[in-house]
Amino acid sequence: MHAPTPKPATRFLLLLLSVVLAAGLTILAWWLPNRPVQVGHDPAGPKIGMIESLSFAPFRRGQGPLNKVYPSAEQVEEDLASLQGITRGVRTYTAREGLEVVPAKAGKYGLQVMQGIWLGREADINAAEVEAGIKLANQYPDTIKSVIVGNEVLLRKDLTVDQLIAQIRKVKAAVKQPVTYADVWEFWLRFPQLLDEVDFVTVHFLPYWEDMPIGVAHSMPHIMDVYRTVQARLPGKPVVIGEVGWPSQGRSRREAIPSPIEAAGFITDFLQLAERENLSYNLVEAFDQPWKERLEGTVGAAWGVLDEVRQPKFEIGGKVSNLPQWPLFAGLSLLIGLILMVVRAQQLAALPPRAMLTAVLFAQGLGALLGAAIEHGLEYNYSPRHLIEFAVLAAMQGVFAALLFAELLDRLAGRGSATPLRSLGHSLAELRRFGPLQFGFGRARADADTLASFAALQRARLAEWLYGVLALWAVYHGIMLVVAGRYRDFPIDYFLLPIAGFLMLRLLSGGRDGGLVRFALAAGFARPYAASDSGLRMGWEAVLVFLLLSLPVLVLLIETLHNREAIYWCAIMVLYTVPLLGNLLMGRSMAGNAAGSGAGPADKAIALSPPSR
Repeated sequence: MHAPTPKPATRFLLLLLSVVLAAGLTILAWWLPNRPVQVGHDPAGPKIGMIESLSFAPFRRGQGPLNKVYPSAEQVEEDLASLQGITRGVRTYTAREGLEVVPAKAGKYGLQVMQGIWLGREADINAAEVEAGIKLANQYPDTIKSVIVGNEVLLRKDLTVDQLIAQIRKVKAAVKQPVTYADVWEFWLRFPQLLDEVDFVTVHFLPYWEDMPIGVAHSMPHIMDVYRTVQARLPGKPVVIGEVGWPSQGRSRREAIPSPIEAAGFITDFLQLAERENLSYNLVEAFDQPWKERLEGTVGAAWGVLDEVRQPKFEIGGKVSNLPQWPLFAGLSLLIGLILMVVRAQQLAALPPRAMLTAVLFAQGLGALLGAAIEHGLEYNYSPRHLIEFAVLAAMQGVFAALLFAELLDRLAGRGSATPLRSLGHSLAELRRFGPLQFGFGRARADADTLASFAALQRARLAEWLYGVLALWAVYHGIMLVVAGRYRDFPIDYFLLPIAGFLMLRLLSGGRDGGLVRFALAAGFARPYAASDSGLRMGWEAVLVFLLLSLPVLVLLIETLHNREAIYWCAIMVLYTVPLLGNLLMGRSMAGNAAGSGAGPADKAIALSPPSR
C-alpha cells in the first residue's frame, strides 16, 4: 500500500522547511571556522603601543620594480599619511624609483626613516643608488635616522663580502647617520668581518622562511634564542631586528601557517616581546605587495599590516577572524544552491519528502563547495594568471555541480539515466550516431524515454570530460608542487567540489554494485559502457591514476607530515582516483565478458546502477 501523496500546500511547506534547514547548516559551516578569536598568547602582557617601524614599499596593483612602474609622489604621500598613528617610522629599500620623495614627505607626518640603498649585480645601478642615498641622507638629516647599505645581498649572492664592504665604506665616509647592512641572521654569523664596518647589526628574523619553518606558537622563543646568539657572536655593536613578520595568506610550510589569525597573533606576541625585552625592530611590512606574487607566490604578497587598498587587515591584540567577509560568501553559497533548485523546481517539488530533503541538502552542499572555490579565487587573486585560472575552474565546477544535481534528481525520482538503451529499440552504436538534431527532426517519432536516454548520455559524456580535465589540472598542480613547490599554493578549494560532490552523489543514490565499481565515474552518471571503450579508456585512466597516486607520495616526502595543508591536498588527489579506479575495474569486467560471450562491441553495453522504483 502506497503512502498518500502530500497535497501541493504541504509539499510547498516541506520544500520551504528543507531549504531553511539547508540554509542554516550552510551559514553554520561558514561561521564556525571564521568566528573571531582573541589573538596573542599573553593577554596580560605589556600594553601594545605604536609600531616602531614598518617596511615601506608604496606599490599599488600594477606597479613594482619588476615592470618598472613606480608610484607617484602623491601616492607616496597618501601612503605615508595612512601610517600616521600606526607607526613611528618607516624603512625604505631604495633611494630611487619614486621613493626619493619619502624623506621629505615623512617628516611632514612625524615619521623617521631608515633609508635603504639597494645593491644588486649591476654596477651602474649600484653607483646610482649609493649616490642618491648619500644625497638624501645629507639633505634630510633630521628625518633619516640611519642608512642601510644593501639588503640580503649576500643571501642572494649578488655581491661578494669584499664588494659589499667597499660600498659600506663609501657611504659611511659620506654621511653622518649610523650605517648598517641588513641580512638574515645566518649570513651575519657566516661573515663576522662585517661587524667592523657597521655602526649596528641589522638582522632579519622570519620564522616562516626558515629552512626548518617554525610555527607562531614557537616563534618568540626562537627569535630570542637567535637574538642572543647574534649578540654573543657579534659583540660590541647594537643589534636591530630589520625585518620580522608573518604572512596572512598563502601556502603552509610545515607548522608555519599563513592566515590573518596567525599573522595578528605573531605581531601581537612580538610587539609584547619587544616591549618586554626593549628590542629595536622594523616590522615587515606596511602594505600587501601584489607584485611579489611573481617572485614568491601568494605568500610573498601578503605580509602587510594593511591590505593593498590601505585598510587594516586585523586588530593587533584584539579579536580576529580569518574571513571577516564570511557572511558575503555564505550568502553566495545560498544563492548558488537556490539557483540549482529553482532551475529544477518542478522536478524537486514532485519528490517524496525524504528525497526532497536529500536533494535540497545536496544542492546546498554543492553551493557551499562552489562558494568556497570562489572565495579562494578572490582571496588569492594577485595576478592575471590567477584570475584566468579562477574564472575557468569556477565555470567548470559550476557546470559539474549542475550535472551532479540533475543526476541525483533523476535517480531520486526513480527514473535515473540508466534506462537500458536496447530496451528502447536502439543499440549503443546506433544511439551514438544520432545527434540532437536527428532526434529532434530526423526521428520525430522518438519517444520521451529515448530522448531522455540520449540527453542522459550526453550529460554523462560532458561530466566525464569535465572530471578528466579537472583531474589533469590537479595533476599539473601536483607536478609543480614537486618540482617548484616552495612558492606554490595548495589549491584545495579549487578541486574539492568535483570529488566531494561525486562521492556524495554515489552515496545518496545507491546502486546494486559493490566495492569501487559503485564509485566508478561511468556508474555515477550511468553512462552505458561498451566493451569497445575499454582499451582507450583504460589507457588514459590508468595513467591518471598512476600520477594521482604517485605525486602525493613525492609531495609528502618534501613537505613532511607536519604540513596539514599538504596532507589535505594529497588526500584530495588520492580521492580523485576512486572514480577512475572504478572505471578501470568496470572496463576489465566488460572486456572479459565480451571476449567470453563473443558478442559484438556495438551491441554489448550495460546500463549501470538503475535506481529501485
